[in-house]
Amino acid sequence: MDKLEMQDYGTTREEIERTLRYALDIVSDGIWDWNIRTNHVKRSPGWYSMLGYPPDSLPEDVDTWKSVIHPGDYERVMRNFQAYLDGDSLIYAEDYRCRSRDGNYLWVSDHGRFVEFDETGQPTRMIGAHRNIHQRKMASLELQRKNEELLALNRTLEDLVAARTEALRQANEALAQQVEAATRLSETDPLTQLSNRRHFERNLHGEWQRFQRHGHATALLMFDLDHFKRINDNHGHPVGDRALAAVARSLRAALREEDCFARWGGEEFIVLLPDTDLAAAAHLAERLRLLVAGADAELPEALSASFSVAAMRAGEEIGPLLKRLDDGLYRAKQRRNCVESC
Repeated sequence: MDKLEMQDYGTTREEIERTLRYALDIVSDGIWDWNIRTNHVKRSPGWYSMLGYPPDSLPEDVDTWKSVIHPGDYERVMRNFQAYLDGDSLIYAEDYRCRSRDGNYLWVSDHGRFVEFDETGQPTRMIGAHRNIHQRKMASLELQRKNEELLALNRTLEDLVAARTEALRQANEALAQQVEAATRLSETDPLTQLSNRRHFERNLHGEWQRFQRHGHATALLMFDLDHFKRINDNHGHPVGDRALAAVARSLRAALREEDCFARWGGEEFIVLLPDTDLAAAAHLAERLRLLVAGADAELPEALSASFSVAAMRAGEEIGPLLKRLDDGLYRAKQRRNCVESC
């Protein structure tokens, strides 16, 4: 978005960065922000908390990050990180172990990308996020160990193959269920039990590809609770959390199984509607708008929401589609408690 567009929608650079950090905070356990020119690295409180350190207790530079990487992972991580810096790789995404304050190692998933460049096109800033994947990784490693044990037994203990295979099959099944459960947790917003943003974006990409191939009508619906900050300020965050959960529960019951309903960020929600045209999406939005008010009759303030709906268009990429939807929500928020088609 250029400067003129930012002025048109009342958005400042600081607000954009605050929104980006808020979105990253929803889907990650820690955020890092690297100024490549100065080598200064700002890390969120969640990053320190994940590793057991007090906030801002470590030097804010790249060497701090390097110092906590497990020696067994260090060479691979540095090689792939440098490949991204040199332009030999299109993405930087790694899973590795980080040393916690107590000396133990924690498995994390690390994703980052360039977000600012100088006039010559050289990157000057990189932002990324860490996510704690220790539980899922340990379950996966344990499953791998059990499989290796099964192969060894098959080679050396032919007379015990039948009994041991069954026992290990059951263990593998239980561990696979743990991996599946951990994966499901990583795709779910803990407060509302809806899909999180990462899971929604994966579903959106799949539906977009299906639309490109077959042209099936597909729509999106986005809404934002009105005056939500006032609820938090006047009644406290527990009441705000209760309102979010109630709206999610009430509206989920009004949607189809195939609709992907996600918490987009804060008090903002989004729905992917396969095989739905713009008119049907607008009609659904009106139904949902009425349901918001009755989501929880015992709340101290009445709830309302502003809605935006948009349908996929031939030749339109996902980015412009989401911007069109977001722009429609911006217009709806000017009037509040209404539906804007775009």
